Amino acid sequence: MTLFELERNADFEQLIRHLEASSNPDIRRRAAEILGSLETSADDDSVQGNPRSPRDEVIDALVTASQDDESDEVRAAAIDALDQYGQDALEEFIGDLSGQDLEDLAEWKKAKVLARGLTADQPELRMAAATGLGRIGEDNVVSALVDRLTDPDSRVRTRVARALGRIESPESVPALSDRFHEDQYSVRIEIAYALADIGTDNALRELVDVADAEDEVLRRIAVDALGRLGSVEAVEVLANALSDDADTVRRTAMFSLVQLLSEAPANASHQIREKIVGELEAADEDEVVEPLIEILDRSTETAQRRNAAWLLGRVANDSSTAAAQDALIETMADDDEMTSKFAATSLSLLDSDGLEQRLLELVEDDLRDEELRVKALFVLGKIGGDTSRNRLSSFVERTDSDRLRKRGFSALSKLGGVGTVTGDPA
Repeated sequence: MTLFELERNADFEQLIRHLEASSNPDIRRRAAEILGSLETSADDDSVQGNPRSPRDEVIDALVTASQDDESDEVRAAAIDALDQYGQDALEEFIGDLSGQDLEDLAEWKKAKVLARGLTADQPELRMAAATGLGRIGEDNVVSALVDRLTDPDSRVRTRVARALGRIESPESVPALSDRFHEDQYSVRIEIAYALADIGTDNALRELVDVADAEDEVLRRIAVDALGRLGSVEAVEVLANALSDDADTVRRTAMFSLVQLLSEAPANASHQIREKIVGELEAADEDEVVEPLIEILDRSTETAQRRNAAWLLGRVANDSSTAAAQDALIETMADDDEMTSKFAATSLSLLDSDGLEQRLLELVEDDLRDEELRVKALFVLGKIGGDTSRNRLSSFVERTDSDRLRKRGFSALSKLGGVGTVTGDPA
């Protein structure tokens, strides 16, 4: 089986075997990453008579890999995977490596022990200590973390930046900003995320300035991080980045705008949503619609797909309507009900010659997905005319599906026929 299949099946036994025994460090690294991502599946129930839970087995394997694997990248990935399993898993690793039991210590005492670990000889212990301090979130360790932004090991600097972002301490912004201009790209990415998570005015200014840098990679990093802010201030910067000379920056800007919709606080959500729509309507259509379609086609993030579907119906027009319709019709069969509803609602905003006929053919095709046909009936109830009324009258009489018949009557009621009125596209 491939690693993808093992991930899909949550096959912990085989993933651990790859982590422990594969001769390929890339496979071991990826196995560690997958084991981290499966944390919620590693419950405490025993498996096939094994008295130990998958969680115990995974943590033991990751602790061993964090210490003993010959690859720096695998050891780093194993520590990050332990982070996914929580503070207890990290402390097990730190205890094994340092010889100090952290289990019964108060949080502030743990923080002091971990702060001492930042200067340990083993870089893996410094990495784990930084990660653990980020989880504890004690403000009194910020200065110790800031001091390690100059650690000789880039893996440590990366996790120190990540920890400072978790703590969200404004006092760390100047030091993070300094490193943002002189470290390697892998560290700069985490610094950018940390600045976005801290979110103070000076942190935002740093990201805005770098979004206009000459270095294409730096612009992309800054634009990526701005999507985490959830603020109106970031929208205009990201909208401007949609016309960047670099394709990677333009696409990242669109992904960030979509992500920003998800990150927006409830009390500012409507304002941010309206601001984004306004900026996208003013932008070049090709720079907006194609990336949104790409998100629907490729993204596996539910929130991204929902927001992309919602936006597409509000920014597509003229030359992009046909491509947007294709993407939305496909998305109406999405497994996520809210994504499917957003796609149907957006499609109803993009009426044009040929859409009614296309949806009628879809509804009448017994080989098509029923969910897709239900959503098509909803859209026809919004955009249909005499042709839809006549053909749907015949359709509801002959369909064997109670659900399709109900939704067909609902569409007919909106078109002037007889049925139950409902605004629910499901």
